[in-house]
Amino acid sequence: MADETTEVLIVGGSMVGLAQALFLARQGIRPLLVERHAEISAHPRAQAASPRTMELLRALGLEDAVRARENPHAQYGDILQAESLTGPELGRFDGPFRHDPNDVGTTGWTLIGQDRLEPVLREGAEELGADIWFATEMTGFTQDEEGVTAVLRDVSDGSERTVRARYLVAADGSRAPIRESLDIGHHGQGVFGRQMNIIFHADLDPYVAGRTFFLCFVSNPKVKGVLGKLGGADSDRWVLAPSLPPGSDHRVYDTEDCVELVRAAVGVPDLPVEVESATSWEIAAWVADRFRSGRVLLAGDCAHVMPPTGGFGGNMGIQDAHNLAWKLALVLRGQAGPDLLDTYEQERAPVAEFTVDQGVIRYLQRSGLDEAAAARHRPETTVLFGHVYSSDAVLRDPGQDDASVVEDPTTPTGRPGTRAPHLPLVRQGKEVPLHDLLDGDFWLLTGPEGAPWQTAAESQGISFHRVGTEEDPETVARFLTRYGIEAAGAVLLRPDGFIAWRTPGPTANPTKSLTTALNTLLHRPTT
Repeated sequence: MADETTEVLIVGGSMVGLAQALFLARQGIRPLLVERHAEISAHPRAQAASPRTMELLRALGLEDAVRARENPHAQYGDILQAESLTGPELGRFDGPFRHDPNDVGTTGWTLIGQDRLEPVLREGAEELGADIWFATEMTGFTQDEEGVTAVLRDVSDGSERTVRARYLVAADGSRAPIRESLDIGHHGQGVFGRQMNIIFHADLDPYVAGRTFFLCFVSNPKVKGVLGKLGGADSDRWVLAPSLPPGSDHRVYDTEDCVELVRAAVGVPDLPVEVESATSWEIAAWVADRFRSGRVLLAGDCAHVMPPTGGFGGNMGIQDAHNLAWKLALVLRGQAGPDLLDTYEQERAPVAEFTVDQGVIRYLQRSGLDEAAAARHRPETTVLFGHVYSSDAVLRDPGQDDASVVEDPTTPTGRPGTRAPHLPLVRQGKEVPLHDLLDGDFWLLTGPEGAPWQTAAESQGISFHRVGTEEDPETVARFLTRYGIEAAGAVLLRPDGFIAWRTPGPTANPTKSLTTALNTLLHRPTT
């Protein structure tokens, strides 16, 4: 008999695992998360939360908390390129926008290191009831048709206990021991190189010389990498992320080697430097062959790895967790059939293939792209917001047979499987962006003549909004055009903000139409 029971066991307490705990807890599911390290890593690794990630966190009321912990130089936004901090400047380019210039998303990028974002996710998850155990590692597991039995070891004293869970989410990173234990392979272009992180203390203010930048890309014969400040105005704490030769590892670099790399990046041969710590990781590109094995589901870097260019990797993992959370919650509550979980891989694997390719294209741009790769390049807005899901959790329009993985979200079609276009709604006299309402529930949207749909929504216990009740005619016209319906039509939005189903106009029996759609989408047994 197990010592502990939980509905969902999450293995891995980095950004993706913590996000999984947060999203599940928001759904009313109390997960158990275990992480073998004693505390959150001090290394920033991922450097930004994308607009789509911020949209999801904003719906949970966490946008202000995230922005309050932005990187010290986040307000500067732009990125400096130079031979070294004291050497010739090679140019500047815009960093991620803090507001969406295309009016596709509710909000913009937040320039925040993973070391600063993870505490926000952890605090939010624990406040909602998630159990989070650091310094605890899973040493083994078995699964059967009903669940997973895992053996957990307390790293501090070596004591062990068993936990019985209905599902296990593997968020154990790119080394992916759980994926490998399940004999799930991966495919892709493989390893390009290795990146190192050196956290150090040095007085760089005289060499910054009053210039403003979020990050400084340095390139000279001794070092190629990125400099960024980790502390506030009075801090001397910085990070250097140099590229390493293929096959190399940070462990072959002693403290003096790290000092010399920092000095080369700054351009001051005798600069006093104190190294705090160093680590490294592979720059690679691959996708797991499967995202699920029985009761075990893969999320984040154990399911897909991509180069850091574009800032897509960690954000993709958070969105994996969000896609999975509402599906797990519905299955665990008995509101959906277990086959709903098959749609996780159906939706996220094609998006992962596409996004990994986009990350590789951006990584290789520095050395020039061949025509075939250049032709595959898609704008950032499409990579972030243009996903098109083709799965058994989407009821496609009659005749909808386009197999595209993405579409241009600046000209949305409103077809099922796409993210609901951004729309400013008015509720009780207050303007509220649509995606601010999507914090874990289904929503039914209708046009100004769609009043009969309200009874249908109430019969299914889902949220309802009739566009035009308080909105002005311009917003109504925008809604009807972007969502591809008439004034009496309806659109069903999933908890993740994707369109599950739509009907362009009125139906003879709205309640029956909506009930049939939900039963099909959620794989409910029908009598």
